[in-house]
Amino acid sequence: MKVNLKTIIPLLYIVCCLSSAQERYFSPEDVKAEWQNHTSFQRQELVNFATFLYNEGFYERALLSYFQYLYRYPKDELEMATYFQIAKCYENMENWDLAINYYNRIIDESPKRSVPQKAARNQLYYIALVNENYTAVIDSTQGTKDPYELIFRAYAHFESLEWEEARLAFKAAEARFDHSHYTKQIRPWYKAIKTAENAPLKEKTPALLSSLAPGGGFIYLKQTENAVGAMGASFLIYTAMLTSASIAQKGGLPLVGNRQQLVPMTGDIVSKSGVFHSSSGYTIPSNLNLESKRNVAWVPPTLIAIGLYAGSMWKSVHDIDESNRKLVRRYAGRVTGKLPIQRFMDYETPDFVIK
Repeated sequence: MKVNLKTIIPLLYIVCCLSSAQERYFSPEDVKAEWQNHTSFQRQELVNFATFLYNEGFYERALLSYFQYLYRYPKDELEMATYFQIAKCYENMENWDLAINYYNRIIDESPKRSVPQKAARNQLYYIALVNENYTAVIDSTQGTKDPYELIFRAYAHFESLEWEEARLAFKAAEARFDHSHYTKQIRPWYKAIKTAENAPLKEKTPALLSSLAPGGGFIYLKQTENAVGAMGASFLIYTAMLTSASIAQKGGLPLVGNRQQLVPMTGDIVSKSGVFHSSSGYTIPSNLNLESKRNVAWVPPTLIAIGLYAGSMWKSVHDIDESNRKLVRRYAGRVTGKLPIQRFMDYETPDFVIK
């Protein structure tokens, strides 16, 4: 029988491949183990890529990787850490509503007093401070003994210009931390609070006396726009008072006779030294002339000037408290700029790391 090599060679190749496959995979568990290693590698690569994007500030692209991770590995051990990173991305993008939504999700789905829950709660305090929602922070941290929450509470009181409450909260946090590192971070705040308490504030009497000059009260309160407006209005009023005059008729013009006698229509009428003269044929009284009366013209500008003075005095005294508040607030803003809350945000957070 003649052997066909073209048929035998492909068969031998197939038999070798099958035997090789049988040697490689002895059981279904071997197949499962190899593919598990493959998926573990993909999982690690996805974690590394998402972390790289986040660290480089590509928050929108990082979000896609985080959501992809949740889709590929549902109920994974890094689920809460992934939610935390998603919230951080939205926070860095200043999308506060979505950040708050994911932090609240972590709080609802994490065990009580767990690292993810505590970290998410602290981030919510931070967002409230950034958005100047100080009352929410103060109310939420009422009676707390957590040192980090006490720090957020102290900052909220300080921004609300409540010096004694801020001092007490910082002291409580220092005692709870009981560590030299945090003591060193907190000590400058005591000096800042004392300086704020002794800040030179504006007083009502100087503001009232300054208002005697046009815009002086506003200058004292450092309200530049109001001061310029008051001085400009005063200048216009004084100019109107000094240059305005009323013209009145002196003498009488009888409402009798023909129309030419009442309203002369000819161009042959001239005025010399305030006295009208006419050609013959027109009976105009020789004693008809004009006179200027300044006293009457001064009445409206004077009334306006008195109203302007009274209004500027009242507003200068009325704005004292608000001006002082703005003054102290500017100081508080400079202090928190030099001593930012981030110095204390070293609490433990859920790690987006495969262990």
